[in-house]
Amino acid sequence: MAELLKNGAVFIHVPKCGGNWVRDALKQQGLWRCRIGFKHSTPERIADVWRFHRAQFLRHLPTRPDVTPGRLRRAFKFCFVRNPVTWYESWWKFMAGDWHPWEVGRWHPQRPIDPCGDDDFNVFVENVLRERPGYVGEMYDEYVQGADFVGRTERLAEDLREALRTAGVEVSSEALRDVPRANVSTPRRGLPRWDPDVLRRLIEAESRAIARFGYEDAVAALQASAPE
Repeated sequence: MAELLKNGAVFIHVPKCGGNWVRDALKQQGLWRCRIGFKHSTPERIADVWRFHRAQFLRHLPTRPDVTPGRLRRAFKFCFVRNPVTWYESWWKFMAGDWHPWEVGRWHPQRPIDPCGDDDFNVFVENVLRERPGYVGEMYDEYVQGADFVGRTERLAEDLREALRTAGVEVSSEALRDVPRANVSTPRRGLPRWDPDVLRRLIEAESRAIARFGYEDAVAALQASAPE
């Protein structure tokens, strides 16, 4: 989702990257104003809200006359990414046992991998490798190309504080640490266990995103700990 802050900044929610916690933190700190666009709207869709979310924009216009497409295009935007390898783990834990299309009839960033679901984790990843190799890196591209600040889910509180400081808002580290975790997936089919060859091929497919966002060491550690 895209969340508009009271100071005009916009938080862009990349799927499975801690966005529900960020929204809760913004609300708890009294910084949140309203949601803009559909859930997981990209910066492009927010910047061109009149075209992509015309009905919603018109509905809210009487109560928020200052929220104009021009201001949204110029707004400071921030988002978070996570290790591309663990993104697949998180999505599978979230969906396994209940695979279904999201937002039927509407755009959704996970639409390209809707057909790839499988309750066997490695089969799911192999399906993505066959149908949409490098999917997570491509998805991240849609979000970060319009963002002024890109943080990492693995250090969510610290990077949120830095993003807010860059946007002109000071929040204490202690206040953010007190925000409870949100939307943690309960695995219905156990924990994902990597087949080493599947992991190797996924790392190759996502190598650009892994390098771009500085996850080489984390990925190497995951690879070292994978069962033989």
